Amino acid sequence: MTSGVRRIYSVMLLISALAFSAAASAQAPSAAPATPAPAAVPTTAEARVSLPRFLIYFDEFSAYLSPRAKAIIAKAAKEAKAAGVKSITVQARASATGTVQTNKYLAMTRASIVADELEADGLDAATVQQQPIGQTGSRDPSVFNRRVDIVLHR
Repeated sequence: MTSGVRRIYSVMLLISALAFSAAASAQAPSAAPATPAPAAVPTTAEARVSLPRFLIYFDEFSAYLSPRAKAIIAKAAKEAKAAGVKSITVQARASATGTVQTNKYLAMTRASIVADELEADGLDAATVQQQPIGQTGSRDPSVFNRRVDIVLHR
């Protein structure tokens, strides 16, 4: 594959990943009803649905937080405070470009930077758990594999 074709392919994947992220962000939980519902314990699936997952994408071999990434992290922190979450998991991934060891450290760095930003946005450090996953099994170097997932837990 030529570098021009590879670049076009990467841009197309980035656009689809951003569209996926925008669609996921647009699905905000609905407001609570004005009158209390009958006392029902929500199932685990319902609890997961009501807390969105926030995705932060990175450039290749980078842990730089863009202004958009910082805005997404701030939104995650705000949602976590509003929902009264008990813990937050920061799952960091790296694409298969480069060595396994390099991608392990890159994932650790990404997780740490996102966790630091969540703390800067007012979350208690004790609630933030870092989970550097490292290199994905895929050989796909696209932006989808260069991400951090912020997962909120009740």
